[in-house]
Amino acid sequence: MSKRPFDANRRPGSGYQNQHHKRPKHDTRPRHSSRDSLTNDYRPPPPSINYKEAIDKLPSPTSTLSHIPAYTPFTVPAGLPPLPEILDPALGAAPFRHKSTTGHYSRSASTQTSSDVTYEKLEFLGDAQLEHIASRLLYTRFSHLTAGQQSQLRELLVKNETLAEYARAYGFEKQVQVGDLDGMIADTQAKPGNKGFNKVLGDVFEAYIAAVILSGGDEGFAIVEKWMLGLWAPKLLEAAGKDRTLIPLLQHSADDKNDSGPLAVYNPTAKAELQRLILGGKGVKLDYEPWQKSVELKGDMLGQNRHFIAVFLTGYGHEKLLLGKGEGRNKVEAGNWAAQDAMCGERKDLVEKCARELAAVKQRKKEEKEAEAAAGN
Repeated sequence: MSKRPFDANRRPGSGYQNQHHKRPKHDTRPRHSSRDSLTNDYRPPPPSINYKEAIDKLPSPTSTLSHIPAYTPFTVPAGLPPLPEILDPALGAAPFRHKSTTGHYSRSASTQTSSDVTYEKLEFLGDAQLEHIASRLLYTRFSHLTAGQQSQLRELLVKNETLAEYARAYGFEKQVQVGDLDGMIADTQAKPGNKGFNKVLGDVFEAYIAAVILSGGDEGFAIVEKWMLGLWAPKLLEAAGKDRTLIPLLQHSADDKNDSGPLAVYNPTAKAELQRLILGGKGVKLDYEPWQKSVELKGDMLGQNRHFIAVFLTGYGHEKLLLGKGEGRNKVEAGNWAAQDAMCGERKDLVEKCARELAAVKQRKKEEKEAEAAAGN
């Protein structure tokens, strides 16, 4: 195979392949490098789109949503919070009425032809409003939780089982109007948790929320938020009893010995603090290992896991000595609880003794360096 003769005047990169793709002189298109294609992927929409016209072509609003006020503190009665009233008579029965009772219902129809408002239509709005209210509550009162933890807690507040529980507390199951309600109840009673009817009651509860907000004007949202704060508070306290990471923002009395103190409040920096206290000497180390297999939780905590981590000390005359145990939703959380147990639990005195020994060693080294520096001068 013949090779191209060496040409001292040939520019680098001007081989046969590049010459084959050389742009003709008459080609006036803008040049684009491979870098351009990576950094300029975004292309603005074509100028032919008229956003104003697009908005004008949308269906006109058939109802006006209330103004959402800024967050304000609420007072809630000790007993079951009173049921807010639906001020608009046209919406009074709508949260309990299924479209099958309107007389215009067709199971095979793709759209709803009746102008009657039913709980299916209201539930669509109430579902979003309820999730918004729950998000505001968790964002303001449980800001120490991660976004993922807040999402899990929000799911506990807005799931069908929780809403069905509240619906029954107010007797909503006696007001539901469904074409074959008795048949629905009979078909679902045999199933665990009666999920079919729970779904109906959950939808009805969300529809009631939407009706209160729609008919309450600017105050509707605040009324519902105050109502739900009262309903959700016991549920949050119950969840905090099962998961200690929720405790830091709970209010405790001075006499509540069991739910206060360093072993009750989650410390996300406990592992780092334990490390600063006792690590530094020769051969000293801390090992975090599972002391029990992780388990998947059930009930209200379904979908979450529980991890079990123990911390062991090697050094200061000990070989893999158990310092503390902890459990949490992940290994990091469980490890922090284990470190807290080490610093505040049964091995507290040992950890403090090790910390004093390490501090003495550091002080001795510091004095030796100062003495050497003074001798050198």
